[in-house]
Amino acid sequence: MMTEWINKRSRLLIFISFLLLSFLSLYIVYFQNGHILIGDDYHFHQNRIEGLAQSLKHGLWFPKVSYFFIGGYGYASSLFYPDFYLYFPALLRVAGCSLATSFLFFAMAINLGTFGLTYLSGRYMGLPKLNSYLFSLLYTLSIYRLQDFFNRQAIGELLAMSFFPLVLASLSLLKAGKVQKWWLLTVAMTGIGLAHFISLEIISLFIGLYIILNASYFLKKPIIVAFFKAAVMTVLLLAFYLFPVFEQMSRITFQVTAKPLTLISTKSYSIGELLKNSFENRVFHASSANIGIILLMGLFVYGAMLFKRETENKELIFLSFLFMLMTTNLFPWQLFDHTPLNTIQFPWRFLSVVTLLLAYLIANDSIGILKRVPYGSVIVLLFILLGVVLYEWESIRTENSRVLSHQSYDQTNSYYIGAGHEYLPKEVNYDQLLKNKKRKMAYDPNELELTNVKLPFGGATFDYSVKSSREATVTLPFIYYYGYQAEVVEDSKTQVVLGALNKENGLVDIPLSGKGKVSVSYKATWIQKVALGISLGTLFIFLLVKLSIFHSQGSKEEK
Repeated sequence: MMTEWINKRSRLLIFISFLLLSFLSLYIVYFQNGHILIGDDYHFHQNRIEGLAQSLKHGLWFPKVSYFFIGGYGYASSLFYPDFYLYFPALLRVAGCSLATSFLFFAMAINLGTFGLTYLSGRYMGLPKLNSYLFSLLYTLSIYRLQDFFNRQAIGELLAMSFFPLVLASLSLLKAGKVQKWWLLTVAMTGIGLAHFISLEIISLFIGLYIILNASYFLKKPIIVAFFKAAVMTVLLLAFYLFPVFEQMSRITFQVTAKPLTLISTKSYSIGELLKNSFENRVFHASSANIGIILLMGLFVYGAMLFKRETENKELIFLSFLFMLMTTNLFPWQLFDHTPLNTIQFPWRFLSVVTLLLAYLIANDSIGILKRVPYGSVIVLLFILLGVVLYEWESIRTENSRVLSHQSYDQTNSYYIGAGHEYLPKEVNYDQLLKNKKRKMAYDPNELELTNVKLPFGGATFDYSVKSSREATVTLPFIYYYGYQAEVVEDSKTQVVLGALNKENGLVDIPLSGKGKVSVSYKATWIQKVALGISLGTLFIFLLVKLSIFHSQGSKEEK
């Protein structure tokens, strides 16, 4: 009787358990005693949320430059790091919630989304409900993901990982010839692209290797067509983000290319370190990223089965070992220091793929270990939950200096823009800028006179008079990005003057002549407008087609 009652309400019960776990799995590090454990990237993502909230308050619903950053100089965080998911905490902030409260709701939502998407992906891959539930907990509460969440607070990577299981499910369906499900790969890849570009690189590499290992399945016309549709649709949906990034990179040399944060070959681990850290569930520091003991045991168990003829999912076992190897210095990373792969920065980021594959292999239980051990799945679930509690306690113990009260978390510093200052023009001397935090117009008073100077949020207005017939230049206290322009009113005539990059300091130059009034702000470029139109048009057509198919299927069922 009880079993029947549970089966009828299984979806509701699973959702409620995910909701509870989304809170309880964060309790020790984010809620206990009104304190929160901060991570390596917390300042930057905290500022992104606050910056978006400030933009919304000033009526800028789709900002490209965040003027909260750098004391008003502005940083194009919204252009190079999509804000899509940050609207949730930012709107909570606008509604009056504190920054800490907004982040905590956001953190629970990320957990809930990952639990749900992983469970759904398991079901798409044919896992029974209990196995899908196990897959969801193994992945969402994995040690590497907890490190991303608590110790690094790498919010972009964390959000991207939510969609990794859906990528695996999509590939599994395409491999099985279910080409009508191609759109799931589009949803997954778009979800990743809206969160973290580096994760898009990593998962694309995984997809490429998966297809190569399953070439006999994928080199069929219907599957090639389905994969092509998914790829094209993803690019079009992400056009509003990708095209403007390429536009800026083609016009400006940024510090990410002129002064790379790191060389990837210098950040790999020894295999001994990786295994030892995983066996100990070691808390993340700069050189201790790991997969945890549960997944490590899965790697050993399924690795032992790799060369048995009847073993299922051999390609996933092989890729687990390959990506594990790529985390270490056994892989020749020095050959890739000056290639696009160097943008991945840290080889241990591949542990996200290892985590995905091992979580699935254990939950799928193709060798029947969980079936042979009484209450095997329940025992694993209990060990997962125990591992989370112990990891969080150890994080608090070893990183006590990083524990802040919720009130202290609300205190922001807009000058934190990420360790590498990646998307500042190479001409910007950030140390020098920090010494001159008071923003001023720069110009030669012998050539130009300015009056009524105002620096409202995200712009500048002033009256000017050039003292000779020659052109004069004023440098505005904004970091230069392509798209700044000035509306100049001279003799009742309005003209638009494009801002230029100051080659000395990386700020915005405006050339002026005559006498008049000026209003300067950042405007969407032609490419930005077209790209947004492409993405919105693609989304509209995509939804229209899916609704049409859904409606036609519903009509057939009624008949």
